[in-house]
Amino acid sequence: MRARTERILHRTDPYASERPYDGCGKCLLGVPRLSHVKLATSSPERQRENVLTTAASVGAHIIGWADDWEVSGATDPVTRPSLGPWLRDERGPYDGLVAAAVDRLGRNVVDCLNTGYKMRDEKKMLVTYGHDGAWNLDDPADENRFTMEAWGAQMELRAIQRRNRDATVKTRAAGRPKGKPSYGFQYVRKVMGGKIDQVELHPHASEVLRNVARRILADPDNVTCSSEAARLNRAGELSPADHLAVLYGKPAGGRPWSP
Repeated sequence: MRARTERILHRTDPYASERPYDGCGKCLLGVPRLSHVKLATSSPERQRENVLTTAASVGAHIIGWADDWEVSGATDPVTRPSLGPWLRDERGPYDGLVAAAVDRLGRNVVDCLNTGYKMRDEKKMLVTYGHDGAWNLDDPADENRFTMEAWGAQMELRAIQRRNRDATVKTRAAGRPKGKPSYGFQYVRKVMGGKIDQVELHPHASEVLRNVARRILADPDNVTCSSEAARLNRAGELSPADHLAVLYGKPAGGRPWSP
């Protein structure tokens, strides 16, 4: 009776529950990803809602989240900071992946297909928002649709990269910096609101980076990018995204350092 009640709740509740792995066969991992996190964006919340709705539609529940914020779609899923360890079977058992769209898995056809076929070969589920049920890559129609969506994501990435390259060439030719300063640097304007006259090292942020580099080079076996990210989070050091926000007069969003 209890199992029947839970199945009914899964069908009627618009959102999947979140609970630990229980071996039910539908313990899915949520896979959100976003290349650039901005203060005004609602994408993280929207992706989470879509993931929960999609998991509920197949009677599944979420056992964890592989949140990859500030991670490009061009990054191989196996090497992503949060998703990678799950795909490499370093984080424990799970029954599949659920994402808000195919392009959240990646924006490369080969990477998307490798991830999809890994799920198929391991008898795991692959579910994305907007697709009815789990993907069945043994079915030619589903396989073709999945490939087309991955191809569309790759074409969009190539268009973005081309626009960025063109913009970079133009700004460099005009002697102007492009975008906002990288962590460790700051722009200097002689006239408030005027053009950028020069780029300088930020006195605090540049020293944070130098210190990280010194610590890793001094003991690479015990000090890693991951351990340094954790140390900076414990110390309350502003992450690059929050540092940039404060630099431009905005509040810090509490975003952590990542490896």
